[in-house]
Amino acid sequence: MSTPQEVPGRSLNLPEYYLLTCLDDAGRLLAQSHTIRVGVAGAVLTDLARRGSINVTQDLVTVHESAEVDLEEPLDAVLRIIADAPEPQDAEQWINRFSRPALMDALMRNLEQRGEVIVSKKRFLGLIPRTRYIPQESYARMDIYVRLRGTLMGRDTALDATAWPVVQLLYSTNVLAAVFPGEQNRTMRARLNEFHEQARESQPAIAEALQAVENSIAEALTATRGQATGLGR
Repeated sequence: MSTPQEVPGRSLNLPEYYLLTCLDDAGRLLAQSHTIRVGVAGAVLTDLARRGSINVTQDLVTVHESAEVDLEEPLDAVLRIIADAPEPQDAEQWINRFSRPALMDALMRNLEQRGEVIVSKKRFLGLIPRTRYIPQESYARMDIYVRLRGTLMGRDTALDATAWPVVQLLYSTNVLAAVFPGEQNRTMRARLNEFHEQARESQPAIAEALQAVENSIAEALTATRGQATGLGR
């Protein structure tokens, strides 16, 4: 196996990490595409809150007008849409709006341009078009897997502002069990609740944002499939 090379430039953002982790080695999504798109929308809101661009509560998503953060696309476009809204909306409304193919497609293009995935386009039975995004042996993919595993298994006790939200997003969209099939659901839930309690003290803005996002994801998935999980209240 070749040694992955680190790509220079910015680190992957939360939705890119989330999306990359949602792919198996053959380029198939580990859950239904709509479920992944809901998770992507939630990851975008969480990342914008983590960077101080927006404030996410259980009731509203508001923009920090004084925040000076250079955002990459499509996060910058999402922030502009939120800022230009005629009236504030809550996280569930924004997740429903952004959980469409366009946002996930834009993030996939980012991953493709960075060499994280290779796009494979074929026709199933010669008729139905099928696109797969085959992940590469990149530094980012291996790094986030190690960090996720360390967070989930309890070896990393420090709060990782990237790994913790990604693990929680994977859990709430029912993908985490596919990434770590040997772990019991109750063990993963207990570990995530532990980190959430820790974050309330050290990272209250992210903790509140992620709680609102997780509840909104649960509502969105319950409305479409009747099943979801989320952070304990």
